[in-house]
Amino acid sequence: MLNYPNNHTGRTDSADRLRRLASVARRYRVVLLSDEIYGELNHAGTHVSIAEFYPEGTIISTGLSKWCGVGGWRLGTFTFPSQLKWLLEAMAVAASETYTAMSTPIQFAAVTAFAGDPVIHQYLVQCRRVFPALGRHCATALQHAGLEVAAPEGGFYLFPDFRRFSLALRAKGISSSLELGTRLLNETGVATIPGYSCGRNLSELTLRMAYVDFNGADALDAVEKLGPNQELDKTFLRQWSRDPWLPSFWDTGASETFRPTPAS
Repeated sequence: MLNYPNNHTGRTDSADRLRRLASVARRYRVVLLSDEIYGELNHAGTHVSIAEFYPEGTIISTGLSKWCGVGGWRLGTFTFPSQLKWLLEAMAVAASETYTAMSTPIQFAAVTAFAGDPVIHQYLVQCRRVFPALGRHCATALQHAGLEVAAPEGGFYLFPDFRRFSLALRAKGISSSLELGTRLLNETGVATIPGYSCGRNLSELTLRMAYVDFNGADALDAVEKLGPNQELDKTFLRQWSRDPWLPSFWDTGASETFRPTPAS
């Protein structure tokens, strides 16, 4: 199973790495489930599916809730190659005993979303301007605070590592990601997902953080009014954040501006 751009780290796979993975999968006849629900939110607009290199053995999963920004509208899809029709039929039988029906509003939304139109295209273009700007700022601010974290390449997640502060945290009674996440929530109001819940060792001091807490519709409208070549700086990001009262965060680290990625 693959997931890219990745939830929890915001990282993604290059076409070269996907090509090499596909070669190994073909050699050993491995069936791949490629979760690409964040594919449209590749920050550079250059998402590549591993199905391009291994079409006969790849099942692509996606859905509306992430790339359309409609959390809770849980309509998902599986795309099967003809060579795996037998597996499609078996999964359909299992699904028929698990799911009942999709609500009518979500069905109409899905028809529009998957058909595509200029409005959806422009929405994605503007998302690919805001998400990388905000993601890089957040990553840089965390790095300046001493955390290990990679800049995101897609989606809207970061996965910081607090190991540098393990001794200080242990002195406060924090020795696991569960304790770290709980204390952050109770003492600062910052909600995260502990690394342990993401499959990491309990003692690893990692957290998954999302950075989509901003006024989405207003921010995207503001980006569009700036024009396609306008840089997004900290002033813009702070203006449209839901939490502009965090001066210590906004004034830390990244002072650079962010050039938009080419529209695609």
